[in-house]
Amino acid sequence: MKPFFLSTLFLILFACNTDDNEAPKAIDTFHEFYYDTNILPSLTNFKNEVEQQLVLTTNFTQNKSLNNLVLLQSQWLKLAQTFSKTRAYNLVAVKALFFDTLIYNFPASTSVIERNINLKINFTPDFISRQSSSAQGLATMEYLLFGNNNTNNAFNMLLVDDFRVNYLQAVTHQVLTQINALIRFWEDDYKNEFINARSISCIDNARCLAFNQLINILDVTRVTKLGKPAGLEGSTNINLTGLEAFRSRNSLALIKSTVEEVEQAYTLSTVNFSSLVNTISGSNTISNQINKAILNVYNPINALDDNLYVAIENNDPNVGLLYDALTDLVKYLSVDAASILSVSVLPTDNDGD
Repeated sequence: MKPFFLSTLFLILFACNTDDNEAPKAIDTFHEFYYDTNILPSLTNFKNEVEQQLVLTTNFTQNKSLNNLVLLQSQWLKLAQTFSKTRAYNLVAVKALFFDTLIYNFPASTSVIERNINLKINFTPDFISRQSSSAQGLATMEYLLFGNNNTNNAFNMLLVDDFRVNYLQAVTHQVLTQINALIRFWEDDYKNEFINARSISCIDNARCLAFNQLINILDVTRVTKLGKPAGLEGSTNINLTGLEAFRSRNSLALIKSTVEEVEQAYTLSTVNFSSLVNTISGSNTISNQINKAILNVYNPINALDDNLYVAIENNDPNVGLLYDALTDLVKYLSVDAASILSVSVLPTDNDGD
């Protein structure tokens, strides 16, 4: 295992490099387009997948077939993957309103979900909105659709209980309500504030907030969604139920989606951080190292054959390689790229996205 470079999640304080007359121009205009180019498309993609999930859920209510359940399961994965991408933009102001937690807080509280279903009532939007985040959202949908990685059992339970199907439908509607509210928050309340946030203080600097969140989500992924469940973070104890999406065995797919969106924001987007780093440094060296580090993350992901749960169970060495590769990627972003961007780094906790 490589040395542990960062034991905690990082918050970042940005300071513009004033030594280069051209670099500040690129930095000052960057955030004006970051929302429209990166954040809004990600949120819209997730909304579209929620709407498709609702269509398939309605189809299932009208025809409770195993095939329709499998279609719902496949769509849930697309839904969860697109949501994992939105987490790259879960900035401080958004996080403060708990949208991320309300949409996907894992693991699901199965006892509360079952208690609610057994009430056998009309599951109104008001009723769902008053439930804990662990009894609604994507984790609850996963539990109802997959059971504990047992499609036949999940199907039989949905088949014999209309209230179970109704709860699934109500929870899915609530997810749509949340993503609509999140988009409205950006459009009506926060977009202009974000665009005009140019203070030297991180909390009031759009570029700082955006870059910080890329490091944030990677470190949370490394520590919370991989390291702790695999016994690689602070303890050798393995906790497979600590994996995100462990019931559907889709944990690895969600990790990959997160890394893909970080790559999009740093390198692939038409509005990306790589261009800033290259402009300020006058070289592609750091960005090339970061791009190589991203590829080094994909290598063990691809070698794990999509099932992180089984890989951890079987002590697959690629799990450790993935943890190390994520550690390296966080280091390159928070140390090397941060240095080029004149960034100060402060440690924080690692409790969430």
